[in-house]
Amino acid sequence: MQEVKINCRSCHAKLDLSDFTPFEKVPCPECGAMLRVPKSFERYLLEKICGKGGDSTVYRALEPELARRVAVKIENDRSPEESEETSEAAKRFVNCARMSGKITCPGIVPVYNCGTFDGKSFLVMRYMEHGDLEQMLRQGKLPGRGRILSWILSLIPLLVECRNNNIVHHDIKPANIMLTADDEAKLGDWDIADYRDPGDVYTPCSMWASPIYTSPERIFSGGEDYKGDIFSLGVTIYELISGIAPFGLHGDTEMIFGRRKNMQFQPLTALVPEAPPVLSILVAGMLDFLPANRPDYEEISDILGTIIRECQMCRDDKLPEQQ
Repeated sequence: MQEVKINCRSCHAKLDLSDFTPFEKVPCPECGAMLRVPKSFERYLLEKICGKGGDSTVYRALEPELARRVAVKIENDRSPEESEETSEAAKRFVNCARMSGKITCPGIVPVYNCGTFDGKSFLVMRYMEHGDLEQMLRQGKLPGRGRILSWILSLIPLLVECRNNNIVHHDIKPANIMLTADDEAKLGDWDIADYRDPGDVYTPCSMWASPIYTSPERIFSGGEDYKGDIFSLGVTIYELISGIAPFGLHGDTEMIFGRRKNMQFQPLTALVPEAPPVLSILVAGMLDFLPANRPDYEEISDILGTIIRECQMCRDDKLPEQQ
């Protein structure tokens, strides 16, 4: 049993919670405030589960030595065939730490630490207090399009730095755009990012991302350069503004590729009549089947900036329900 000692957040009494079950709620014996029992992991105190995937779980945690809240992603139990050296989660965590360490732009979710503890790989990142845009979309809590586009615009300098350094994210989507307590947007989850030259669509990506946001060249050739990130960003904007994924949510590989090749999506203005036509045209260009036809980040930035200035007095738009 590991020792778990905390200070009550209300009365600041020093408490020993080592005998309690992790994550259960107990009253402070001094003031009665309800406290969640943390779980000790390496030098962190895990407070609650924020999300769980196929091979890892993300926790909100406290780093007592620095008195700061962090997010800790911990590998789930490995299969018997996987060793520490062959664990896919371990490889991705190290890759994420290395990639984020190469980027200087403040638009990235910073990584503080990674390693192995108690036989499990882990990654420590800044805790994003306001969650991610997918959560807000599913809960119907997104603001008006002016604010949404401001978040997207704030990420363009980060993506320009990536392009200039031949870094491709490969997994841009609402779930990976996260918000700080100050409402600043940052791009996270760099697990499958890699280096590649412009035009290199034949080097396979290390993992398959969500089909909803995947570029056609990645489906057909196995890889993508930064123009693939522009395609995924276009899907993201379309979904955040309309509430609907442009190419649908389901289908086999051939169907997914065919809908992209035939540009089978409704214009944004057909779903959101109040949306500026220039935005609809921009997003359609970002979703173009041919990477060479997609606008570059500078053009995207200029157009978004103009739309945002014109939307300063826009009311919040009600988004259609997800199909």
